[in-house]
Amino acid sequence: MLVFFSSQINALKHLKIRDRQAVIAISLSMLSPVNKVLLRIIKLLLLSPLFLIFAVFEGWLLIPFLLLGGLCYPLLTTPIEINFAKKHLCEALTQYTKGA
Repeated sequence: MLVFFSSQINALKHLKIRDRQAVIAISLSMLSPVNKVLLRIIKLLLLSPLFLIFAVFEGWLLIPFLLLGGLCYPLLTTPIEINFAKKHLCEALTQYTKGA
């Protein structure tokens, strides 16, 4: 199942949003280099059409697409990062609770 928000993960529901983000960041840092590269390639493939739009339009016509890009970036990339972070979520949660 695709998770769109960190609040949908049962193990992180008891945490505040900043704490959930920290646990996900720790979990992403535990990824293997191959998974890190794969994550970045997937994010690049999702954002490439948006970058192509930026190259086509000029001047004032570009502003709505820049706003759209700024809003779409976290909406497109966060679910992918969360799903990659699920692999090491338990380890990251224990590491975060020991550090806090």
